[in-house]
Amino acid sequence: MEVIRYSKNIILPNKKRYISLGVFDGVHLGHQKLIKKTVDKAKKNDGISIVVTFDPHPDKIINPEGNVFLLTTLEERRNLIKDLNVDVFLIIKFNKMMSKLSPEDFISKILVDSLQVKELFVGFNYKFGFQGKGNTDILREYGKSYKFITNILKPVVVNNTIISSTRIKDYIGSGEIEKANKLLGHDITISGRIISGRGRGRKLLNFATANIETSPNKLIPVNGVYLVEIKIDNRKYYGLMNIGVNPTFRETERTIEVHIINFNRKIYNKKIVVNILQKIREEKYFDHPSLLKKQIEDDILIANKMIKKRN
Repeated sequence: MEVIRYSKNIILPNKKRYISLGVFDGVHLGHQKLIKKTVDKAKKNDGISIVVTFDPHPDKIINPEGNVFLLTTLEERRNLIKDLNVDVFLIIKFNKMMSKLSPEDFISKILVDSLQVKELFVGFNYKFGFQGKGNTDILREYGKSYKFITNILKPVVVNNTIISSTRIKDYIGSGEIEKANKLLGHDITISGRIISGRGRGRKLLNFATANIETSPNKLIPVNGVYLVEIKIDNRKYYGLMNIGVNPTFRETERTIEVHIINFNRKIYNKKIVVNILQKIREEKYFDHPSLLKKQIEDDILIANKMIKKRN
C-alpha cells in the first residue's frame, strides 16, 4: 500500500479510481466492509483502490475547544487499512480552509478535478463540506453531472446493534472490551513509546513494568487491569496492562503500564503496540505494597488461565 499526502498536483497511476471516503476512526467492521467493496471493484475493473481520510480529525478543527478522543491514531488506521489490500492510502490535511469548503467545491475540486473519481464508496450517514451540509444525496446528484457512481453502504449490524464509532467508544469507556472488539472486528490497540517510570515495579514489587506514552487524543479504556497482547520488535508476548492512578501509592496522574509475562529485557524508548483482549479487574487500593504484590501474582495466574483458554 502506498501512503500519499494530498496536494493539488497529486500524481496517481493512470487507472480508473475507486475511492472509499471517510475518517475511518477505528476501522471497524462497517469501515472494513466499505473498503473491501472498493478493493474488490477496483480489482474487477483493473483500477486502483484509494482510501481517502483526513488528518487531523475534522472535529479538532471545527470544535477546537472540545475533547476529541479517537479510537485509532493515524498510524494505527494506516496499519489496519494496509491489511485490507488497499492500493493507496491518501491523507488530506484538514485545516480551517478545508473546513470552509462547500460540499459542491469539495466534489468538483478534489474528488473530480484532482482525484478523477470513477466510483465513490461512503457510509449511509456520511457528512462532508462546510457545516456538514454535504450528504449522500448530494454525492449522488453531483455524480450524475460529473459522471461518477456513488455507492452507499447500508448500516452494518452485529447482534441487533448498528456498528458505529460512538457505540464502540461507549463500550470502551465502560470497560466492555470484548463487546467493543466484536464491533471493531479486531482488538482495541494502544501504541506508543516506552518511557521511564518511577521504577517501583521492579524494585518494590518485583514485577517490571513498561510505561507507555501515547497520543493525548487517544481514547483510553476505563481504569483497571487488562489481559493484553504486546508487540515489540515484531515479536508477540502476553501481559497485563494497568490503567489508572496507582492509588496504593497515592498518586493522581493517570498512567498506562504493561507487565510482560516471562520477559526480562531493557526496552526503553522502543515502540510498543498493545492489543487489549479482556478486562481482568477494577483498579484497587491496597493498604500495603505487599498486598498489591500478592494481587499481581493472582492476576498473572488468572491471565495465564485466560491465555490457555484463548489458545
